[in-house]
Amino acid sequence: MNQTEAVDTASAADRLRLLLRVMRDGWWIIALCVLIGGASAIGLSLTQTPLYRSSAVLYVTSGTEATVQNAYQGSLASQQRVASYVRLVDSEAVLRDALNDSGLQISVEDAREDVSAYTSLETVLLTVNATNADAAVASDLANRVAESLVKYVSVLETPSSGGDPLAKVTVVSPAMTSDTPISPRTKRNFAIGLTAGLLLGLLIVFARHRLDTRLRSESDVTELLPNVSSLCTVPDDSALQDKVLLDFAPAGASPTGEAYRRLRVNLGFVSVDTPARRILVTSANPGEGKTTTAVNLAAAFAESGNRVVLVEADLRKPSASQRMRLTNSIGLTDYLRGSVENVAEVIQQSSTPGVDVLASGPVPPNPAELLASQRTGRCFAELEALYDLVIVDSGPVMPVTDAVELTKWVHGVVVVVRAGSTKRTELVSTFAELERAQATILGVVVNGVSDRERTYRYGYYGDVTQVDPRHVNPATVATRTSRDSMHGASDDGRSIYR
Repeated sequence: MNQTEAVDTASAADRLRLLLRVMRDGWWIIALCVLIGGASAIGLSLTQTPLYRSSAVLYVTSGTEATVQNAYQGSLASQQRVASYVRLVDSEAVLRDALNDSGLQISVEDAREDVSAYTSLETVLLTVNATNADAAVASDLANRVAESLVKYVSVLETPSSGGDPLAKVTVVSPAMTSDTPISPRTKRNFAIGLTAGLLLGLLIVFARHRLDTRLRSESDVTELLPNVSSLCTVPDDSALQDKVLLDFAPAGASPTGEAYRRLRVNLGFVSVDTPARRILVTSANPGEGKTTTAVNLAAAFAESGNRVVLVEADLRKPSASQRMRLTNSIGLTDYLRGSVENVAEVIQQSSTPGVDVLASGPVPPNPAELLASQRTGRCFAELEALYDLVIVDSGPVMPVTDAVELTKWVHGVVVVVRAGSTKRTELVSTFAELERAQATILGVVVNGVSDRERTYRYGYYGDVTQVDPRHVNPATVATRTSRDSMHGASDDGRSIYR
C-alpha cells in the first residue's frame, strides 16, 4: 500500500468514525423517529376499513380458426379487441346490466369505483376485479360484471346482417370469495413506517450535526484544527462548580485531577528541547474554563516539585485570586504602574504548596495598554528568575485584545475550549488572532467533556491521549527558540514537566 492509498484509507476510516459518532450522539432522535413512524403506520392501518378483492378471468376469441393462418390472424384480432373490452368493463351499459336484478345495493357510480379490469401483454385474457368492504359483495359483483360483459360483447360483435358474432368472450375462471383483505397491509405499512422513521431520524441527526456549530468533543477540535495538538480532555466535573482548585493529594485523586496531570505531561511533548516556562492560558469567550485550567495546571506542576507562580492577568474581570481566597487589592497593576518596584512584594502565597499568586490588583482603565508595555515583559522576566514556571491567566481573546497583547511576553499559549459551548467559528477566529500576533500555540484543552465522549481510558481515570512528538509542528520549537532569545529566556536544564 502506497502513501496515497494509506491516506485515503485513513480518511475513509475517519469519516466512518465521524458518521458513527454522529449517529451515537443522536441515537435517541433516531429511536424516537422510528418509534413514531412504526406507531403511525400501525395507527393508520387500524383506522382503515378492510377491503376484499375478487377476480374473474375471461378469454377472448375472434373469427374462425379453420387454418393455421386464420388461427394466427384471429389471435392478433383477439389481442386488439381485448384492449377495447377493458374499456367496456366500467361502461354504463355493462354496469347497469350487471346490477339489474342482482340484489346488490350498489349504485352505478359506486360500482364504477369498485370495478377495474386489465389484460396481460400479448394475451387474449381479460381480468375483471371487484373491490369491496364485503368479500361476498366483491365476488358477486365481479361475476355479474363478467357475465354482463360477455353478453354485451356478443351483441356488439354480431354483424347487422345476422350470423355468428365475429368475437366472443368466455368466462374461464369465475370470481371466488376471498377471506384475506388486500387492504390495509399492516405488516407492509409497519415496515414502511419503520423505514421512513429511520430515514427521517438520520436526516434530522445529520442536519443537526451540520447546522450545530458548537464543538462537543476532542475529535471535533482535531477535525477543525488538524495541525493543532490536543493536550487533554477534562471531564465535566461538578466539583469544579463549587471550587476552582482540585485536591491533588493521592487520597483526593480523581479523573479530573488525572486530566490536569496529563496536561502537564503533554506540554512537555510539545517543546521537548526548550520547555515553555511562561505559559498563557486563554479561551475564545468568558466562562469556558480558562481560569480553572490555569489554577489546576499550576497545582499540577507544583505537585511534581516545581515552584510555580500564577499571574492573574485578566485585568477586566479577575476571579482567580478571589476563588483561591486571596485578595486582589494589590498585585500586577501596582507593579505595572510603578507603585511597586519589586514584583516579589505583591506576590501572595496560596494554600497549595509550591503555588504563589500574583493577583490582578486594582482594575485599571487601560488594561490592554498596561499589558502591552515593556514593564510587563520585565515583570514576567523577574518572575521566571524566581520560579520554575509562570502560568498566566489572561482574558478571553474574542471580546478584548488583552490576551493577544500578552502573547509577546510568554513562551506559549494554551487555548481552552468548553465542549457544547465554544463555537467552531469562534475557535477559528481565536486561532487567527493568535497567529497574527505570531504566538506559539502549544495546544488545546477540551474542557467539560461528557464521559461518553471520552473514549480512551487508562486504569480508573481519564483518557490516555498523549501528544505524539512526531505530530508536533517543527515551527513550534523554532518559534520558541527565537522568542527565548528575544526575551532573554534560558533553560537551566531543570525538568519542569516531570
